[in-house]
Amino acid sequence: MKPLLRLGNKTKVAYIGDTHGAYNVTKYVFDNFSDFDSIVFLGDYVDREPYGLENLEIILDKFLENPDKVIVLRGNHESPLTNDYYGFKEEVEEKLDEQSYNSFVDMFAVMPYAAVINDYLCVHGGIARELKSLQQIEELPKPDVMPENEIAFELLWNDPREELEGFVPNIRGEGTYFYGNDVTLDFLKNNSLKGIIRGHEVADGFRLEMNERIITVFSSRYHKMRAGILIQENGEFKQVFLDEKFLFDGERS
Repeated sequence: MKPLLRLGNKTKVAYIGDTHGAYNVTKYVFDNFSDFDSIVFLGDYVDREPYGLENLEIILDKFLENPDKVIVLRGNHESPLTNDYYGFKEEVEEKLDEQSYNSFVDMFAVMPYAAVINDYLCVHGGIARELKSLQQIEELPKPDVMPENEIAFELLWNDPREELEGFVPNIRGEGTYFYGNDVTLDFLKNNSLKGIIRGHEVADGFRLEMNERIITVFSSRYHKMRAGILIQENGEFKQVFLDEKFLFDGERS
């Protein structure tokens, strides 16, 4: 698929942050928002929880049924960089076989990095130091397993910090950065964007920054806080919280 998906304007959109094996959250999304124009998954479907394979199966089944509606972006956990340490590689080898994991690596390497919908950039992490235009995302090399390209890597790993200016090294490790208020607003203005919708960071469902120009959505249960799903209807945002009982009652409910 293309590195950047330009989806235009949609009336009803659901945005889902990290799920990390929370298949019940994913099932809830398809049970309740299947009539929406677009359902955008912001990455991180595997690792950290034991049902990454089942979670990914649901998402990919729905994507294959309707690839124009179900948007499946790449997260930083769709990579051997994390799967070796956070469980997905071991999970695949136990439930399938060793060779099957290589097929997932090949698929992760060609997944789109970002999408533009309703003039919002949807991406797992955020903007990158050398990223000036959306066209640069469209021109990113694929397949890219780790990825090796710096812009692609930072799209998946960087985090916003409204109290900062410029790009500042991130505590996540080498090659990752915080992006501050000034560089974010410049990028949005230069690319005629209203804001950024992303996942990647733990939040009690949602976190709004930079006068709500950046919206973080977190839909996983591993962090033991509320899971959120962001809804946009006719341009207006609504926050949907999934309660604790729903999240933790039963492993395969």
